[in-house]
Amino acid sequence: MAPPPVQLPVPAQQPVQTPRDQSETALMNRISNRISGVQGVRRIILASLAFVALFAILFTTKTVGDYSRHTQTTMSAFTSDLEIRARSVSEAIDAQTALMSLSLSVSRDPSIIAPLARRSDKVVGIAVLNGQGEVLAETDNAGLALSQIDLSGIGDGHIRIASLIQPETGETTPVIVQRVQDIYLLAALQSGALAGTGGPDNALVLSNGRLIDAPSNIGKIGAYSHFELTPARMNTLAQLNKTELIRTEAGGTPVWLGAAPVPKSGGSMFLIDRRDRSMPSFLTQNIIMFGLLFAGLVWLGWVLAYQLVRQMRALKVRNSEDEVARQRYQAAVEGSGGGIWEIDLTRNTAYLSKSLARMMGLGDEDKTISLPQFLAIFEGNDRDKLYNTIRRAHVTGAFDMELSLAQLPLIVACRGVPSTRGYDQAKVIIGMSIDVTEARGTQTRLKAAEARLYDALRSMNDSFVIWDQLGRLVLWNRKFEDFFGFEAGNLQPGMEYSVIEHYSDQVIESISDLEDGTGREIQLKDGRWLRYLETQTVDGGRVSIGTDVTGIRARETELEANRDRLQSTINILRESQTRIVELAENYEQEKIRAEEANQSKSEFLANMSHELRTPLNAINGFSDIMKKEMFGPLGDPRYREYISDILFSGQHLLSLINDILDMSKIEAGKMTLNVESLSIADIITQVLRMVRGRADENRLKLVNDEIDAQDIQADPRAVKQVLLNLATNAIKFTPEGGTVTLKVEPKSSGIIVHVIDTGIGISEKDIARLAQPFEQIDSQHSRKHEGTGLGLALSKSLVELHGGNLSIASTLGEGTTVTFTLPNTPVAKAVEVETTEVGDEITRLAQDIANVLGQGDREPTEAASVA
Repeated sequence: MAPPPVQLPVPAQQPVQTPRDQSETALMNRISNRISGVQGVRRIILASLAFVALFAILFTTKTVGDYSRHTQTTMSAFTSDLEIRARSVSEAIDAQTALMSLSLSVSRDPSIIAPLARRSDKVVGIAVLNGQGEVLAETDNAGLALSQIDLSGIGDGHIRIASLIQPETGETTPVIVQRVQDIYLLAALQSGALAGTGGPDNALVLSNGRLIDAPSNIGKIGAYSHFELTPARMNTLAQLNKTELIRTEAGGTPVWLGAAPVPKSGGSMFLIDRRDRSMPSFLTQNIIMFGLLFAGLVWLGWVLAYQLVRQMRALKVRNSEDEVARQRYQAAVEGSGGGIWEIDLTRNTAYLSKSLARMMGLGDEDKTISLPQFLAIFEGNDRDKLYNTIRRAHVTGAFDMELSLAQLPLIVACRGVPSTRGYDQAKVIIGMSIDVTEARGTQTRLKAAEARLYDALRSMNDSFVIWDQLGRLVLWNRKFEDFFGFEAGNLQPGMEYSVIEHYSDQVIESISDLEDGTGREIQLKDGRWLRYLETQTVDGGRVSIGTDVTGIRARETELEANRDRLQSTINILRESQTRIVELAENYEQEKIRAEEANQSKSEFLANMSHELRTPLNAINGFSDIMKKEMFGPLGDPRYREYISDILFSGQHLLSLINDILDMSKIEAGKMTLNVESLSIADIITQVLRMVRGRADENRLKLVNDEIDAQDIQADPRAVKQVLLNLATNAIKFTPEGGTVTLKVEPKSSGIIVHVIDTGIGISEKDIARLAQPFEQIDSQHSRKHEGTGLGLALSKSLVELHGGNLSIASTLGEGTTVTFTLPNTPVAKAVEVETTEVGDEITRLAQDIANVLGQGDREPTEAASVA
C-alpha cells in the first residue's frame, strides 16, 4: 500500500504596515503659530477651504479606491471559493467511484457488492441493476427510485453523474452510475454531499442545465429559472473551462453569478453560485471617519504615534510567531525522514532542502542543481517516469509516486504540486520526498507472514474459523468444512453465523457446554466428537478452534472400565494384605499358636482353591472356547468383544499373582535361574513379535538395531520377561506417532541392552523410586493405563540376579532410555535375607496362592502380562 500523500504547506503572505510620516505634526504646529488677526482669519478660511477641498479629494479617492479593491477582493474570494468547492466535488466523486470500483473488483455477487459500496457515510442508498434495468440487489430500499436513472450510453468501465429530483419538495439526490460488463452499480448520495451546503444559490449543474446537487429552492424551479440563464448562456459557461464571474441581478438586487468547472469532468459539469454585489456599507463609514478626522485633527499626532507603537508591537509579535512556525515546519520536515524539493521548468533547475540533500548523499546544505543532475539521482526506469510526470504536471495536476535511488538503497515517496511564480508566470513544481524504505520492507515481511499464516491454517489438523463482530464469516480452513459437511465453494466470506449454524445442525447429534465455559463439545451423527473452544478478538470478533476428540472419549470410556477392574483387584489385594498382616502379627505375638496358624493357612488355601481356582479355571477355559467358537458362532459381534474382555481379566489376575510370587521369591532369596546359552537377538525378535500388535494399535514405530552379539549364559524366561516389561512400558507411555527402539551393544564381558522411547518422560525426582515395588508416577498420562508398578522393580531384580545392573535416563516431555547389562555368565550374589518364621510363612502363603491359581498354561499368562 502506498504511503499517504504528503500535504505541502503553503506559506501565507505577511502584511507589512508602513508608519505615517511624523513631520505632519510639526507642520500642523507651524500652521497654528501663524494664525493671528484678520490675515490669520483669512488664512484660516483659505486653509479651511483648501482643507475641505483636500478632504473631498481624499474622500473621493479613497471611496473609489476602496470600492474597487472591495470588488476585486470579492471577486477573488468568490473565484477561489468556487474553485476549491469544485475540486471538493471532484474529490468526492473520485472517492465514491474508488469505493464502487473496489466493491466491483472484490466480487461479482450483487448481494456482496451492494453492502460494500454502502460503507461511505455520504451514501444513502445503493442499487445493482442489470442491462434491462432490473434490480439485482439494493440497500435502504433504494432500488425502485434508482431504477429510474437512464442507463443508456454508458460504456463498460465508465461512470455517469446523474440525479433524482422530487418535483413536490425540490429535493435533489446526486447519483453516481458505474458500469462493469453487464452490471450497473448506482450510488445515491446525500443531498449536499457534492455541492455542499454553502447557501441557497449553490448548485452543481450539468452543461445541459440538469441539476446534480442543489438546495430544494433551486430544485423546485430548475437552474434556468433560478439563475435567470438561457440554455445557450448555460452551455457557454460550461465550455469556458475556467472560473467565470458575471455581473447580473437577482430580484432587482445586483449580484455576482459565478461558475467553476469541475476538474476531470471534461467541461460537462460545473459549480454555480451567486454572491451579493450591492453597494458596500463602508461608504457611510468613510464619511463618518473623515468627519471624525476633521473634528479631531488636533489629536492626529497622538493617534498616529499610538498607531505606530501598536503596529510595531504587532509586527514584533507576528515576526516572533513566524519564526516559531518556521522552526516547527523545519523540524517537522526533517523529522519525517525527508525534505522539500522544487523544480523550475523555466530555468531547468532543481532545489533540494538541507534534509533532502543529506538523505540523498549530496551534502549537509541546501542544494540547487540542474534538472538532469536531479533526475540522475534516481534509477533509470524511475527517472524516465519522474521526468514524464513533471512535464505533464501542469496539465494533470498533483502526483504521487515511489522512486528508487540509483546510488543508495533507498525508496522515497514523492508528491508534487504544480504552480506558477513571478510576473512571468514561471512554471514550477513544489514537492516533498519521504524515505519509505523501512515501511516497504515491513510491508513485504508482513505479506510473507500472512502467507505463512494462511499455509499454516490450511495444514492444521484442527478446525479453524474466524467471525467478525457482526457474526459474519471471515476466514476458515478445510477441516471446518470436513467436520460439518460443507463442500468446497459452499462457504463464502460474509455469510451470517445463523445461516451456517442452520446447515451445520443437519450433521450434529448433540451439543454440550464445557464445565469451564470456554467452549462446547459436539457429537456428530457419524460418531465423531469435537471440542470447540472460542476466544474473543480485539475488534469484538470470535476465533473458534475445533479438535477431534473421538479417540480421547473412547479411551476415557475404556479407562473407566479398566479403573473398575483395577479397583476390584486392589480390593482383593487389600483384603489379602490385611489378612496376611493380621496373620504375621498373631504369629509374632503367639508363637504357641503356630499349629493353629498352619491350620488356618491350610483352610485359607483350601478356600482359595475352592473359591478362586475352580471358577477362574472355568471362566478362562470356557471363555477361551467361546472366543475360538469351537461349538459354533456366537452371533452378535459384541459377544466376541465381551468374551475377550472376560478372558483378558482372568489372565490379567493370574499375571498379577505370578508377579507378586516372583517378587516375593526374589526378596526372600529363593529365586533360582535356569541358565543356558541364548542369543539375545532371538529373544528380542520374540519380544517384538509379542508387542507389535500393541504398538500398531498405538500407531508406534518399533525399531530393532540388529547388531551381531555373542551368546551369553542366562535364564531365557527371565531375560524375556525383562525385555517384555521394558518394551511394554515404553509402548504404554509413548504417544501416537512415537518410536520405540531396542538396541544391543556387545562387550567383552557381556552385553548392554538399551530400550529407548520418545514418550512422556520421567522427572528426575521420580526416577529413583520407580524401581521399587508397586511404585508408579502419579501423572495424568499414567493414570490412563493399567498396571501395579511391579514390572520395573521385577525387571531390575531379575537383571541383578544375573549379576547385571539396570539404570534409567529420562527427560520430561522428550523420552526415556532404560539400560541394563548382562554378563557372559551370571555372577552369583549373596542375597542377605532376614529369615524369620513370619517371613517364611508369608512366602509359603504367597507360593500356595500362586500354585492354586497358576497351574494353567504359563504362556497365556505371559501374553496377558504383555497386554
